[in-house]
Amino acid sequence: MSSIKNTSHMLMKSLNQQKVLHLIHTEEAISRVELAQKTGLSQQTVTNIVNRLLEEELVLEGKHVPLEAGSGRKRVALSVNSGSHYAIGLEIAGKYSKGSVYNFRNERLAAVERKVEKYKDADSMLQLLHEIIDELLLHIPDLSKTKGIGVSVQGLVDSKEGILLRVPGIGFLQYPLKSLLEEKYDMPVYLDNDVNLLAVHENMHGRLSSSMNNITLKFDYGIGGAILADKRLISGSTFVAGEFGHYKAFTEADAYQCLCGSKGCLTTLLSMSGLKLHTGYTLEQFIESLQAGEKQALALHKKMVDAMSLGICNLVTILNPDCILLTGRMFAALGEETIMILREKIASNVPLTSRDVTLLQMEALQDETLLAANLVIKHVFEIPSDAWSV
Repeated sequence: MSSIKNTSHMLMKSLNQQKVLHLIHTEEAISRVELAQKTGLSQQTVTNIVNRLLEEELVLEGKHVPLEAGSGRKRVALSVNSGSHYAIGLEIAGKYSKGSVYNFRNERLAAVERKVEKYKDADSMLQLLHEIIDELLLHIPDLSKTKGIGVSVQGLVDSKEGILLRVPGIGFLQYPLKSLLEEKYDMPVYLDNDVNLLAVHENMHGRLSSSMNNITLKFDYGIGGAILADKRLISGSTFVAGEFGHYKAFTEADAYQCLCGSKGCLTTLLSMSGLKLHTGYTLEQFIESLQAGEKQALALHKKMVDAMSLGICNLVTILNPDCILLTGRMFAALGEETIMILREKIASNVPLTSRDVTLLQMEALQDETLLAANLVIKHVFEIPSDAWSV
């Protein structure tokens, strides 16, 4: 019974601290009195928590400023010590792995990249990540202030358990990357799919901030998708919701075999890897051929845009989003007129009640190592959804 009480007490203590830290982060400058008012905690509890955060140097005391205009009262403003705490962001892609270390102001201290033709297996990929992390750690002024490692994966991820489900160049697997990295580096590790991270970032800070129900589609080395409903990421029962690349859109002679085991998937021609495998075109060669007006490239371009349009029209019909964000090097290669063609297809093929959807294009991609590092920062400052009632 005593053990249960101690566990419950420690949990409540941790949640209370997270509430206080979350408010200091979101409010930027807030006093102890205001923290007590907004959290419902006692003044003494807030003081104890703030003292611990000050001792850990996660929080700083600022100048005395008026609590209320004209009241004459003063407060000590508390803020996060964002310049002296660090997060490592990793990106796992088909032909390379990258890593960067950032402080909590999103200022990059160092960056490392390792290119590969193909990962031999999951263990060789892990060894490559070790090399990147070890080099990054040399650039962190105080290792004790490193709050974790975030990993952006261009593949399938069980983000809850931290397991890689599929990685470009390796294929399907059940690889416990989170536990392996945590065991070696003794710090929290968080994993997510690259498009999920991009979609969440754009919903919080970017082009999708005013949208409640949206889809992000990335046509690049592979094809990825992320679905948000009421600002909540839909991950699916096995964490693979949004796999738009495996929508079946090509038939007959164009129905090439896909790595997923099926045929006719969008990714077989509308991804950089699929394009090269099935047509021999690199992305650069395909763009040059289009610009030169070559018949073969123009015919292929029409098939690709028609297939993409069919898939997006069905997404709009089924999911009824208010916005779709389109990005990636492959999408950019299809040309500016692609958005116009998509709008025309939606207007003629989607039910009237679902046609009022905004199409956006993002040309410059966010640095995935930064998005991965922000995954760490998010976990440092987030609180469980039911914590306010604890």
